[in-house]
Amino acid sequence: MAGTTWEQPGKGTGISTSSVNQISEGHMVMQISSSYENVEMEEAEHPMNGAAGPCFGAVEVASDGVEGGGICAFVDSAGEKVVLHWQAEGMDQSGALTGNWTLSGGTGPWAEAQGGGTFSSLTDPESGKFVNTITSSVTMP
Repeated sequence: MAGTTWEQPGKGTGISTSSVNQISEGHMVMQISSSYENVEMEEAEHPMNGAAGPCFGAVEVASDGVEGGGICAFVDSAGEKVVLHWQAEGMDQSGALTGNWTLSGGTGPWAEAQGGGTFSSLTDPESGKFVNTITSSVTMP
């Protein structure tokens, strides 16, 4: 819907693979590649509902914190492309990577869309399956 701001939670699911480079005890660099199978928002009308696609990036985890980020290239349920950037800021007690994401363009309505939110992404190291719990504030033109 044009001129609408969507503020609601959702979750993305899919498969993630990580390449971990151990630097020292408690210090590592991870290369992350995720394939989102589905983004499910609280309301079916949310423009990100049904989006899917790849995300990739790198994160450094050290005793003084978490730093890094990456980019996602999704295709929404209408076939339009949307690009978002994510920035890691920490890890919670469950081991989930946490941080913020922002929209940065795309095709159709995504070319002028604005917004972002937070994320908390937890991956099962055995299966590679992940659940990324997000908040969103997305304004469509």
